[in-house]
Amino acid sequence: MRKLFKKIRNSKMFINIRFFIPLLFKLNPLSVICTILSGLIWSFSSLFWVYFPKEIIELLMDSNNPNQKQDLIRIVIIFVSIQFITNVLTKINDNIKQHYSSVADFKIDKMFNQKVSEIDYYYLEDPEFVDKLELAKKGLKQYSNGIYSILNAIENIIHGVVTLAGVIGIVLSTNQIIIIVLSLVGIIINSIVYSKYADYNEEFNTLYVRFNRKQWYFNSSMLGFRNQKNLRAYDALELIETKSKDINEEVLDAKMKINKKMVRVNLIDRFASLVLVRFLTLIILGYSLYYKEMTIATFTMLFSAIGTFSSCISNFTFTVKTYSKDCEYQSHFIDLMNIKPINKDGKEEISEIRSIEFRNVSFKYPRTENYILKNVSFKISNKEKVSLVGLNGAGKTTLIKLICRFFELDEGVILVNGVDIKEYNYKQYMDLISVVFQDFKIISYTIKDNVAIVDEDKDRLDDSLKRAQVYDKVESMPKKENTYINKWFDPAGVEFSGGEMQKFAIARALYKNSDFVILDEPTSALDPLAESEIYYHFNEVVGKKLTLFISHRLSSCIFSDKILVLDGSIIAEEGTHKELMSNKNGLYYKMFNEQAKYYE
Repeated sequence: MRKLFKKIRNSKMFINIRFFIPLLFKLNPLSVICTILSGLIWSFSSLFWVYFPKEIIELLMDSNNPNQKQDLIRIVIIFVSIQFITNVLTKINDNIKQHYSSVADFKIDKMFNQKVSEIDYYYLEDPEFVDKLELAKKGLKQYSNGIYSILNAIENIIHGVVTLAGVIGIVLSTNQIIIIVLSLVGIIINSIVYSKYADYNEEFNTLYVRFNRKQWYFNSSMLGFRNQKNLRAYDALELIETKSKDINEEVLDAKMKINKKMVRVNLIDRFASLVLVRFLTLIILGYSLYYKEMTIATFTMLFSAIGTFSSCISNFTFTVKTYSKDCEYQSHFIDLMNIKPINKDGKEEISEIRSIEFRNVSFKYPRTENYILKNVSFKISNKEKVSLVGLNGAGKTTLIKLICRFFELDEGVILVNGVDIKEYNYKQYMDLISVVFQDFKIISYTIKDNVAIVDEDKDRLDDSLKRAQVYDKVESMPKKENTYINKWFDPAGVEFSGGEMQKFAIARALYKNSDFVILDEPTSALDPLAESEIYYHFNEVVGKKLTLFISHRLSSCIFSDKILVLDGSIIAEEGTHKELMSNKNGLYYKMFNEQAKYYE
């Protein structure tokens, strides 16, 4: 018995219920309360239809009752009134339940997004975790009905338990125990058959999930306006349609095979439930009726009770089986929510960044053997403008991730103002850093949303756009800074060039007005004239701030106070442009001259 209870406690269904029910009560208790009420009203309605007709038939059969007509009218009025009230309550409760279920669903979506935004960043660059993240998201929405499947399961279970108890009580009151036994035989057969049916259905659903994912790709390829240039330039429509047709034929063929299996299973189920159970039940009831061991009213009630009993058990079995499958999918969401952060937030407060120092820093990415950075040391301070250069894959972008504490170091320490960055309050620390990443992202909201985020300082916004040299472009548009970027949310949205998008990213970093500015290839999408203008006015653009600048275009390093050269995971050279060019055997000299010869 102890092993049985332990097995139940460790089952995914039990874990699922133990996780979601308290969560639902916390997020929106009315969704659970309305669901419970819905199950109770449904049970009352089911039992009402079993018992109440017996009263009407008995009254009709009672010819000796002098008030038969009045009693009949009264009982019919009660019957109709109760049905009307039950239906009205059901409709009202269902609408309320739907509303509060949606509220709970939105809150769970918010929980998911918040968890992703708060989880240690290194998870998001781990392919295995990204797969788990996708399973968690789809497991709650696409592979199951998520919050709605949980609430539906609660409603169906409450209805099943209450209705079964009521029907058993009604049948036992007539001493027809044999009918309960026959019904249980039918239920056992039904459960076995349904289990097979569910396996076939799951077999198809698994196939359909893969099919649906592929079909979604075909549809999005055709509908995505960003793809239309390539599709039309290379006449790829025929390729897309051919591949889509192959997938359709594959899934239809599989569905036909599974449907044949389901038809056989359904025939067995119909034979068991209709012929074996219902037919034998009818014979037993008919025998009792013929020999006047029961009245017609009782016969009608019992026959209705057996139908309700059988239907209730089938629904209960279906609910448990379906929800068990949903729990398999939803467990991925629970696993995600239970992940604890590894990078601990520090308690030290910080109000400014005066210096940053790498001291013997070594780092390799999780589950890899090669070091990206090895024993790296350097220091920048006093509002220096420092350029970081090196060959592709030297670890320049990785270095930025470490400054932002996206990963933990393998060795060494990063100091800000002489203190380990792990000791600082993370939010305060990151508020003092502005970053333009090489793979910067501009979201499909307005220009203002992208630059100022949720702030509303118009003067600061305009100043940032001016310094990023995109203000005139913004002012030339009818909606100015309220112009949407692309057309996802507004048909009047504008498709900006890559260079203009990069300027918005620079403006975003400038608007933040942080002490430490990090620019990773900030002009890679700009034309030569725009790039030259940015560099010429670099001090005006960035201001007098501690700045780390990464670029493959070494001509941009000339304005820097200091240049760091990364070579094979180490800082190979350090100095001004003039100092580094004096070392004709150095990597910087070779890289600079290699680029310069293309401009001669």
